[in-house]
Amino acid sequence: MSESFKVCPICDTRNKRQAVLCSSCGTTLTNVAPQESSQPPQPTEATYDYRLGESDLAEESLNHAGRIMSVVLILLILASAAVVAFHMLSTRASDSGAADSARLPTAKPPHIAGPTVTHGPPTATYTSSPIPTPPPTDTLTPSPCLRKVAAGDSLIAIVSRCGHRNLAILPTVMKLNGITDETRIQIGQEIIVPLPSPTRDPADSEAPIAENEIDSASADPAAERLALLAFDPFAPTITPTLLPGLMWHIVQPDENMIVIALQYETNAKALSDLNPEIEFSLCEFGLAYGGPECTVPLQQGQKIRVPAPTPTITPVPTASGSETPTPRPTATFNAPIAQSPPDGAFFAPREQVTLRWVATGRLSSTDAYRVLLSNLDTGTSYDAETNELFFIVPSEWGPNDENSQHYSWQVSVLNKITGGISHSSQARAFLWQGVGQSSS
Repeated sequence: MSESFKVCPICDTRNKRQAVLCSSCGTTLTNVAPQESSQPPQPTEATYDYRLGESDLAEESLNHAGRIMSVVLILLILASAAVVAFHMLSTRASDSGAADSARLPTAKPPHIAGPTVTHGPPTATYTSSPIPTPPPTDTLTPSPCLRKVAAGDSLIAIVSRCGHRNLAILPTVMKLNGITDETRIQIGQEIIVPLPSPTRDPADSEAPIAENEIDSASADPAAERLALLAFDPFAPTITPTLLPGLMWHIVQPDENMIVIALQYETNAKALSDLNPEIEFSLCEFGLAYGGPECTVPLQQGQKIRVPAPTPTITPVPTASGSETPTPRPTATFNAPIAQSPPDGAFFAPREQVTLRWVATGRLSSTDAYRVLLSNLDTGTSYDAETNELFFIVPSEWGPNDENSQHYSWQVSVLNKITGGISHSSQARAFLWQGVGQSSS
């Protein structure tokens, strides 16, 4: 007997003739005409492309073995997650337990007993009584400084050797010794100079030490121990005390090494040997004052070792009225000391040449310095007058050709009234390079 059915145009599935949608793929069958067949329906191989249909068709295509593997994989993932969560919970619990146990006290703190109060009579309190002030002692008046005029001495040098740093004492010394002209003193004449009054520096914590107290302080063992205690161990010096024949000199304002050497009649080499902690830079110890490049850093208030002068104390005779008048002393004046340029110096073409010297006396109103410059190669001499302690050589005095020429120079004291020349310094020489142009 024949049976009517509808064939799905999409998946070729047979459906009932009254079906509106395909039972396999859901395709509408409204416009599909029913068919009749006398043979029973034969199963047909599904040729449907699952990529064009729903996702449940792909799931249905899984076989039995694939489903089992999927379930096993899901169970393994869940088991791994459970193990990790259990491990984290157990670690956190162990850490919190260890912290609680660390906060718990391990031992009972010992009991500290309080102070024991002993009843008895009160303790007597002693009050300090002031130490009585010793009575003041009489202050000894120091004797004046006596100096004899030696060859080449000046009144200024004698006053400086007696400890004066200010020339305001000069009129007093001249009046005390009957001197009317400071440049006219006689060799062997005895000069009386009042000792300077000690002044205390507000920034200095130590009182000034007079010259006559140096030997007594060194001879007193107690004073020597105090000097050792007050000595700075970090100061680069040899010994804290002075050797025999030495004394301390405190650097005053505007003092340099040359002034100190002139004051104590010494030289740069001796001062360098006595003060190894002071740097004598670029000093030529063959020269009296180290040469023009000698640099010695000194500061105001600094203490340096100097040779102690040997005082010659002569009692002042009392005038009786029958003394023979002393002849008028003759004037003495030390020659100027050439300072720079050093002997044998070299000057480049058109370089300025400045001659410098150190004065050892005071010029009068009728005196001046005379500078004599000689060209040893040509025999030409030049001279000039100045009241300064330096002289700038004019460029016209230099060589006017391309050759180097030798010069010598000397400074003297000139009497502008009589024209007499005296007290000449030691001659020095230098080499001056020519400008490279021939004279016309």
